[in-house]
Amino acid sequence: MRISEVARRSGVPATTLRYYEQLNLISSTRTSNGYREYGSEVLERLSFIHGAKQMDLELDQIKWLLEVTATGTCTNTRDVLHPLLADRLREVDDTIRRLEELRAGLARSLDYVATCPDSTRPCQSECAFKALT
Repeated sequence: MRISEVARRSGVPATTLRYYEQLNLISSTRTSNGYREYGSEVLERLSFIHGAKQMDLELDQIKWLLEVTATGTCTNTRDVLHPLLADRLREVDDTIRRLEELRAGLARSLDYVATCPDSTRPCQSECAFKALT
């Protein structure tokens, strides 16, 4: 397949396909006139990359996982993938906790600012953010 067909069938833009090729996530051969030719396996790799990106994995992690799946068994892949996903889940849980704390602080601050009485005095920073402490 040429790059335009891979892009059409996968939904991945040609610019991204070229970038993935630079990172050795996918590969192609060149025809005599310089066109990229991809094998049908590229669609499977792109599907894998898409799934890994949905888990917010970084491209270097995805490259490593592609190598593991290419050279290992399903059991080996599972044993490598399980701790990686468990770590990612812990990171997401930590982020959610921090965002919930931020949300609560913003809500308190918003309530405080909304009920501030009118004043002709100069405002000080602790006035707006007093509820955060």
